[in-house]
Amino acid sequence: MAEVVQTAARADDVTGPAAVPEGVPEGAAGDGLAPDAGAAAVCPECEEALVGDFCHRCGEKRPEARDLSVRRFFSEAAQELTSVEHSKFFNTLRALLLRPGFLTNEWIAGRRRRYLKPLNLCLGIFALSLFAYSVYKPVSIYDAENVIRHDQFGNSQKVFERLAARKGLAVEVLLERITDRWQRYASLSTLLFVMGFALVLQAIFIFSDRHFVEHLIFSMHFVSFSILTVVLMWPIYFFIGLQPGRVNIIVGVCKWLLDIAYMFFAVRAVYRMRTGRTLLAALLLTAGYFLTYIFVFVGAFIAALLVVALS
Repeated sequence: MAEVVQTAARADDVTGPAAVPEGVPEGAAGDGLAPDAGAAAVCPECEEALVGDFCHRCGEKRPEARDLSVRRFFSEAAQELTSVEHSKFFNTLRALLLRPGFLTNEWIAGRRRRYLKPLNLCLGIFALSLFAYSVYKPVSIYDAENVIRHDQFGNSQKVFERLAARKGLAVEVLLERITDRWQRYASLSTLLFVMGFALVLQAIFIFSDRHFVEHLIFSMHFVSFSILTVVLMWPIYFFIGLQPGRVNIIVGVCKWLLDIAYMFFAVRAVYRMRTGRTLLAALLLTAGYFLTYIFVFVGAFIAALLVVALS
C-alpha cells in the first residue's frame, strides 16, 4: 500500500506545476491560442473528450497551434473552395443543377451534413439574384421605371406624375424611392414566396401522406434552382436587355420549358408517381409557381408604392 502511495506521489510530481514549461503564463495553454496536450484532449466546441483529430459528437477539429498561421489559414480556405469532394457549396450546387429532387430526398432521409441547409441555400441564391438584377440598371427587374417603360397605354406615367406633384417631388425622385422600397420588400418576400409555393404543393398532393415540411423543403430546392438559372442567364439579358421582343419571348419560353422539365424529374424523384400523373402534376405546379411568383413580385411593388404614397 505504501508503494502505491509513493508511486502516485511521484506521478503528481511529474504532472504537476513542474510539467509546465518556464516562461508560459499560467492559463495560457487553455486560451485557445497555443493549446497543449491537456487542452487538445477536450473539444473546444462541446467539451467532449477527443479521441482522434475530430470530435465524434459535433465534428469540430482538434485545435493546433499551427492553425493560426497565415499559410495554414489560406491553405484551408483554398481547399474548402476548390475541393469538389469535400465542399458543401459545390456538392449542393452540383446536385441542385444536375439531379432534380435529389437534395430533397437526401434531406428527408437524414443525410444533411454534406449539403447546405435548404433555407440558407434559398436565401443566398435569392440575395444573389436581387443583386444581379438591380446593380445594372438596363437589366434591373425591381425598377419602377420599367413599369412606365413597359406600359403601352401610358397610364402608369400619369399616375406617377400626379403622385409626384401631390408630394412636391420630381418624378425621378419618386421613382427612386419606390424602387428602393421595392427592392427592400422583394428581399424580405423570399420566405413568403417559398411558403406560398409549399402551399401549392400541399394542395396538389393533399391526399398524400407527406408532411408539410417535406413540401416546404421541395419548395426551397425548386425555388433555388429556378432563381439560380435566372442568375445564370444574366449575361444573356446583359446583351438583349429586358425590353419586350421576339428574342426575349424565346428566352422566356426556353426558361419555362426548363422549369417544367426540372419539375417533372423532381416530382418523379420525390413523390414517385406514374409518368402521366407526374407530367400533370409538373404542369400544375409550374403554373402554381408562376402565379405565386407574380403574386409576390406585384405585391412587393404595390406595398412599396403605397408606403411611398402614404409617407
